Amino acid sequence: MKKPIAFEVTQITTGPKHHLFGYIGQSLTIPWNESGRYIVAVRTNFFKRMPKAGETADIVIIDTANGYKVTKVDTTQAWNLQKGTMLYWNPNAPETQFFFNDRDPKTEDIFTVLYDISTMKRVKEYRFSPGPSTVANTGVAPSGSFFVAVNHGRNNGREVVSYAGAVDETLSKPANPTTDGLFKVDIATGKRTIIISYDAIVKFLAPMGYVVDPTYPLTINRTTCNRDSNRINFIIRGNGGGPNNRKKGWPQVEFIIRSDGSHLIQIPKPGHTDWLEGPVITSGNKQGWIDLYNVDTASFTGDKLGTKNTFKDPGADMAYSPDGRWMVCSYKSDGSWCYQFYRLSDGAVFTATTTLTREGATPINSSTRIDGAPRWNRSSDAILVDGIVTENNRSKGTRQMAIIRLIPDPQ
Repeated sequence: MKKPIAFEVTQITTGPKHHLFGYIGQSLTIPWNESGRYIVAVRTNFFKRMPKAGETADIVIIDTANGYKVTKVDTTQAWNLQKGTMLYWNPNAPETQFFFNDRDPKTEDIFTVLYDISTMKRVKEYRFSPGPSTVANTGVAPSGSFFVAVNHGRNNGREVVSYAGAVDETLSKPANPTTDGLFKVDIATGKRTIIISYDAIVKFLAPMGYVVDPTYPLTINRTTCNRDSNRINFIIRGNGGGPNNRKKGWPQVEFIIRSDGSHLIQIPKPGHTDWLEGPVITSGNKQGWIDLYNVDTASFTGDKLGTKNTFKDPGADMAYSPDGRWMVCSYKSDGSWCYQFYRLSDGAVFTATTTLTREGATPINSSTRIDGAPRWNRSSDAILVDGIVTENNRSKGTRQMAIIRLIPDPQ
């Protein structure tokens, strides 16, 4: 018998200011610290436009044991309304330390900060020069050995993932040089290593039928590490042509590479993927299930999560629970975010609906969109989500966060 599940939805932040975590929930990106007491988040003064250079956002911690009290701990100038500032608890000290990105207004550097809430101080800043000085975190390896980084100055052509004020130092060089690309940064030593360059990626794309405009810089987006921390997933966007164009001038290609820079491969269907075990990554199927793809054999395993029409939107944001027992996938219904919880043990599906919306009282443009990304807690029984709510019958909504908790039937 499939045991039923109920849900408890709790809004944990309120206005007038706005609160968000950031869009990603894959690859064990967990907003809670190790004990589960604190949630790290971003607090902003606005949410209907992108930030301008020099505008700050607050870095806050939310105390789940004290009425969800919000405490400001620092500020950042490297943030936006889709991905926040790349908040990650440090796997080497997950109770007290987390990473976020920042911008130096004097040097225009973008860099990564390691912060400790036990001392309320910055423990370390990861800054780089010579070479691109806007290289900062885009994903922490679950092992805690390194974080993946990119040159954030190259993202200015796509506002939704850019940091206001970030300068692309590569513009005076070849558009896709050997000195810029996908980096990893050793967390302990701060050493930066290039895993693969943009030049190498262009050469890899050419035999596949892509014609990359030599004057236009490629950009790397959405980097995630598998749980073994030996493979990295990333998406390339750029100006040119190719077999997977979604619109003229913007091909989108998804790659996997080993963390040592070897075995670069393309995976067939770019999307919001996640890792569970070893080299197997998810791939949403338009018919309503999720396929599993083995990146080492470059083939689908034949296994899948669900059957036809199980998932309302299998290409949307999804995330495995840390214990590997659940897959949660978001979809939108009548403007509200909904979440389908798929239990891997028996294929049962349970749906939770929130009052959080994407649109809110007024339309939101693509640069300030709110994704439905679910982010699990460490005990695999709750997710953190965000969206727009209307408070005290006011016509203007605010962007806030809520927790959806799974409540098993005692029977």
